[in-house]
Amino acid sequence: MFTHLQKRSLAHIVRFSAYAQNFPESVAEHSFFVAYTTAVFCQLLKRKKVKINSEKAVMMALVHDMEEMFSGDILGPFKHYSPDVMGAIRKVNERLIKKVFAGLPNQLANHFVSLWNEEGEQKVIEAQVVKLADRLSLIAKCSEEVKGGNQFFKPIYKKELASLKKYNKSWWKKIKNEVLAGKVPRSR
Repeated sequence: MFTHLQKRSLAHIVRFSAYAQNFPESVAEHSFFVAYTTAVFCQLLKRKKVKINSEKAVMMALVHDMEEMFSGDILGPFKHYSPDVMGAIRKVNERLIKKVFAGLPNQLANHFVSLWNEEGEQKVIEAQVVKLADRLSLIAKCSEEVKGGNQFFKPIYKKELASLKKYNKSWWKKIKNEVLAGKVPRSR
């Protein structure tokens, strides 16, 4: 297990590698912010009496991009080119994800693989919260770049912010105004 715990490749995989960046972000940094945002969302939801397993959601957030240890950060325009491309990538990742957790005791490795799979299926609230936290992390990254004068990220920012505002899961509607209150600039 010690060898597994020394794997730090996600700290060296840069997201948005095809874009000029003022503030390069690693997959590990991104996963931290997704996990933190997930934790915040979980607490807000609990205050609204929405049943959610915070521990499961945060663990799911921590492992949601672990396959990028092998694939790297696949650029969005390619990954989302077609359902066929997305399906092929998912199929390869489903085979590789078990290798990510090699070196852990089987029961623990299987637990993390299960969380990764469940996040990808998007059926449970915990997975949906992670996906929205993932989107908010992307919006924050784009905002940071735009504020730093990097206009390459402006179209992505506008598109993702519009998508966030339109997201319509019932649990999101309960916390949406609180999350977005006074903090979301108009997309011009």
